[in-house]
Amino acid sequence: MSPREWHPNELKRIPEQQVSPREIRWLAQVEVERADLEERWGPAELTRDDFTEWWCFAFAPAEGEAFLLLRAVRDAPADGFILSATSGLFSPHAADLLVRGLGVPGGRVAG
Repeated sequence: MSPREWHPNELKRIPEQQVSPREIRWLAQVEVERADLEERWGPAELTRDDFTEWWCFAFAPAEGEAFLLLRAVRDAPADGFILSATSGLFSPHAADLLVRGLGVPGGRVAG
């Protein structure tokens, strides 16, 4: 899917378990508050890997594509969330579209 073909109104929240960790790569740091995400999209999921526990929001903007917003529950190294995406969404242009599609005031790609 080309990010240009995606419309933000098509974004839907999905369970984190539907996204394979093998299919995603880190894309960008996103400045957004967890409270703002929860107000718009509902409570964060808690997930755990070998390193730590994470606040997680998972989304599917199109069939076969997904992205995650992750933040360490304790001792996060930076403000905001890590945006990780499947290969079809892996571009700087897509990162901006995805963050705008969240519909959260003040949300922006930080780097």
